[in-house]
Amino acid sequence: MMEIVGFKDHIIRTLTMPAFLTATARSGRLGILSIGSLCLAISLTAGPLLWAGASSPTKPGNGPQEAEQGRVLFNGKGLCSTCHGVDGHKGQLPPHLTQHIRDNIAHLDPAPADLRQARTLTLTTDKQRFEIIRHGHLRTAMYPISKDILSDEEILALLPYLASIRGAVSPPASVPASSFSLRGDAKNGRQLYHELGGCAICHGIEGHLDSRPPMSADLMSRLKALPHPPADLRHPSSLTAQSDEDLYRSIKLGHPGTAMYPKTLLRDEDIRDLIAYLAVLRGGSQ
Repeated sequence: MMEIVGFKDHIIRTLTMPAFLTATARSGRLGILSIGSLCLAISLTAGPLLWAGASSPTKPGNGPQEAEQGRVLFNGKGLCSTCHGVDGHKGQLPPHLTQHIRDNIAHLDPAPADLRQARTLTLTTDKQRFEIIRHGHLRTAMYPISKDILSDEEILALLPYLASIRGAVSPPASVPASSFSLRGDAKNGRQLYHELGGCAICHGIEGHLDSRPPMSADLMSRLKALPHPPADLRHPSSLTAQSDEDLYRSIKLGHPGTAMYPKTLLRDEDIRDLIAYLAVLRGGSQ
């Protein structure tokens, strides 16, 4: 019961979040750049070198036994069925939920994903699914799940079950992960780059390192003193990221040892839009 009450409180908080973010976005580009500057200043001061990235999960099994274990977790302590429906049938919520919780779920924006409709899902790899289950999905009701609730092994057990209900299995070895596009809308990505993402503060307006938005002298001096200067996004040969997936991970989780801190204000869809815009900056195709 305590878990359900906690979930209800989370749903209420989530429902109020988009209005706050919308108000922030409407406050103007300068205000958002100021937020980005503040986040960067905090990151530089706090010491990004101490940040450590998450370890890669073990590859899940795909047998019937693993899928059945995942089904038990999905409908049980994982609480997945609370939003996504019993056995992933959207709209068939668990019978024990109160009407108040049902109403909150019905008004979620964005609505919970239909896990049985593979074509509508945005995640393309089990690695992404693992990270979303563990760390949450920003600006949605998909909140982070601690290891006290689900261990890494239990999340891995969920993956073959999710594959079974969407009528899919992990991509065969002959199909490289890079064949799945992680790119979204470059136009939206450009706006995010210069506003909420705060990318222009380090990487420059339109990716030009010598053209940065207005900032304080102190912040400028901190940028110049970075042990690892910001990457030149217009010169692919100087970039360490070798694929869209590398870019996705760097933006979402940060880049240890640099001032590239995790972008906790961006949704996964936002990151995909940024990846599309970065491809434009370095002369890549969309």
